[in-house]
Parts: sequence; structure tokens; C-alpha cells
Amino acid sequence: MSLRKLGQLLSGWLSTVRGAAMASLLIPALFVLMHLLGQGDVRELRYTLLLVAAGALWFGTRSLLSYIRRQVRLWDAQQSLPPDANDLPEAATVPEESYRALCAAYLQARNHSAAAATAAERDRLDYFTLWVHQIKTPISALDLMAQSTEPVDRELLRQEVFKIGQYADAALSYQRLQSLHNDLTLTPVSLYPLCCAVVRPLRPIFLYRKIALHMEPFEGTALSDAKWLSMALTQVVTNALKYTPEGGSVTIAMPEAQVLTVRDTGAGIHPEDLPRVFERGFTGHAGRGGRAPEKSTGIGLYLCKAACDQLGHAVSLACPPEGGVTVTFDLRRETFEAFS
Repeated sequence: MSLRKLGQLLSGWLSTVRGAAMASLLIPALFVLMHLLGQGDVRELRYTLLLVAAGALWFGTRSLLSYIRRQVRLWDAQQSLPPDANDLPEAATVPEESYRALCAAYLQARNHSAAAATAAERDRLDYFTLWVHQIKTPISALDLMAQSTEPVDRELLRQEVFKIGQYADAALSYQRLQSLHNDLTLTPVSLYPLCCAVVRPLRPIFLYRKIALHMEPFEGTALSDAKWLSMALTQVVTNALKYTPEGGSVTIAMPEAQVLTVRDTGAGIHPEDLPRVFERGFTGHAGRGGRAPEKSTGIGLYLCKAACDQLGHAVSLACPPEGGVTVTFDLRRETFEAFS
């Protein structure tokens, strides 16, 4: 142990026992005062001083050793933070107890933050592992087309390229979602032009798969972020397009002011899956009941819901009796209380 640390130990110990030392000096001081006033025996005074000195030595030694043990444990803890407060030395004074409680709160917050970071990293790794396998499908299809000696179906080629673009956009959105609150710009958004911009790149796929798109012009605006609302709508419309069979239809409408609906005529979703469709990574019975048997990441609707939550929008999903799926976006002003 260095002289500097030894000096710190002695200084810290003296500051902790200062009160007790002052109290222990009251007794001999009283006897000295009595002797000076002629009311005490010299032998009695010496005996008392000897007892006080022995007691002070015993108490001081025990106190110093206990203080050194606690301080050494604290120095060890500084080198490697313990996982919880149980590994910290026991408190001997009220201030030490307060510091120990403060350290315990810090360690708990650190452990919670570390656990959340580990879970987020695990989720990200799981998603991108599945994403890599998913994006290999259109890449393999393009590779087969490139090797084929037959004329290439240009529309099919465009679809595969579009899929790659969609997967790339989804990956970027998933990554940016972690700090979405720093990327929001709330402005009045014209909803019909926004919907047109969402479906425009999808029109060739609608035509190729013989799926009708119904979207009558409507008027209305909502306070939102155009980029992120567009992303949320794109996830829903892409899902509707993916799971609607040939000859079906997708309808985008505004039945009420600032309420958008996207309805498809697919086979719908199993009732037991409905409460969990917006959970990250949940795929449920995708591929059953007439739904397309494509490999799904379970990320699209999660991205939609997460973005809407940050924007202050409400989004819900239902399977009407006539079949298919209807997704409703409630963009009304009262859902923006967090920003008012």
C-alpha cells in the first residue's frame, strides 16, 4: 500500500471517529477539572485516565481495522464494478449507508441498461440473420434469370428488384427506429397525395398479379411526419399486396376525417393471432388459411406500430366478417396530446 493511500486511510478514519473521540474525552476532562478544583484524588485521576486510554486504544484499533477492511473492499470494487450492492462492504455510519444506497441504485440502473442493450442487440441479430436469408431469395431468382438462355420476363425481374429494395428499406427503418424521436418533423400532411406516393411504385405488381387497387380521391390533412407515416402505410399496403390472391383487391379509403383504412380481400388472419400481430418477430399462422406461405420476418407490422406510437397515431387491425384484413390509422388531432 502506498503512503498516499495510507494517508487517505488514516485521514478518513479520523474523520469517522472524531465524534466518538471527542465524547470519550469528556470523562477524563471532568476528572481533571475536579482535581483542579481540589475535589479529586490524584490516584483516582490516574486510574481513570489509564482506563480511558485503554478503552480508547481498544476501540480505536477495532475501528481502524474495520475501516481498513471496508475501504480495501471499496478500492477493489472500483477496479471492477460489482454486479449488485450485496458485494459492497456493509455501512457503518449513516452517511455510508446513504452512499451505499446511492451505489445500489446506480448498479441497478446499470444492470437494467445492460440487460436492455443485450436484449436489443439479440433482437437486432435475430432480425438481420433472418433478413439475410430472406433477401437471398430474390437475389437467387435474379441469378437464375441471368443464367437462363430463355427470354427474361421483365416484369418478374422488376418484382424481384423491387423486393430487394423493400427489404433494404425495412432494414434501414428498423435501424433508425431506435432513435426515431430525433428524426421526427411534424407538419400538416396531405393524406391523398401521400397515399398516391405509397402505391405508385407498387402499381406494376398490382397489374402483374391481377390485383385491383381501389382508391377514390379524398381530401384531408393530418399533423404527422410524412416520411415515417409513408413508411407505416407502405408496410401495410405491401402486406396486403403480398397476402391477397390473384383476382383480389386492395382498398385505401378515408371513411372519417383523418382516419385511413387499408383493406384487402385475402383469407384474413387467425383470431388467436390478432392480439399479437404488432409484436416484433411474431409470424403466427402466416401461410395457413390461404395466406401466402412466404418466409416472414414478423417485422413489417411491428415497424408500422412502432412508428405510429412515436407519431402519436393509433393503428389497429381487424378481420371483418366478409373476409380479408382491415388496418385502420387514426390520425385525429386528439391523438397528438403528447406534442401539444
